[in-house]
Amino acid sequence: MKIITTAQQALDNIERLEDGLAQSPELADRFGFARAWYVDTRDPARPRFGFSKFIGYENMDVATYLESSQELDGRNTEWFLKEFFEELRSGTPEFNHYHDKLAGWLGDFGKAPRKTIRLMVLKPEFRTEVVEEDRRLLELLAAVADLLPLDQRHELRARL
Repeated sequence: MKIITTAQQALDNIERLEDGLAQSPELADRFGFARAWYVDTRDPARPRFGFSKFIGYENMDVATYLESSQELDGRNTEWFLKEFFEELRSGTPEFNHYHDKLAGWLGDFGKAPRKTIRLMVLKPEFRTEVVEEDRRLLELLAAVADLLPLDQRHELRARL
């Protein structure tokens, strides 16, 4: 089997993994072995997940994986996947968010993530999703400005 050479190949494999689960629930039995999960964040409301041993080989599908999983090595694919994905630091809000989403998704199959897992997301240069603008700082500034007396608000506007 050939190892992937593009981020799109990994994303296509993540999609095939999810699509194949409906046809082969036996694949879900392998989830407990996965130590590294790769997250397709292109749809922020519904991230998709894949593990390195499945998504790291070209044109992987469920049947091929189940037939040859004993000969495949996820550690080999991780070397190539790190070109396209970066690891989220455990305990960060982003890690916790995707860990919760992964736990929910695995729970649908009666599974749970291992206690120590690694979560990887696409590096920014490979992301194609539209990132919603973070307006929290602007909203905070506006709230603070509303608390200022009128003359100080005029002074603040003049400085901007």
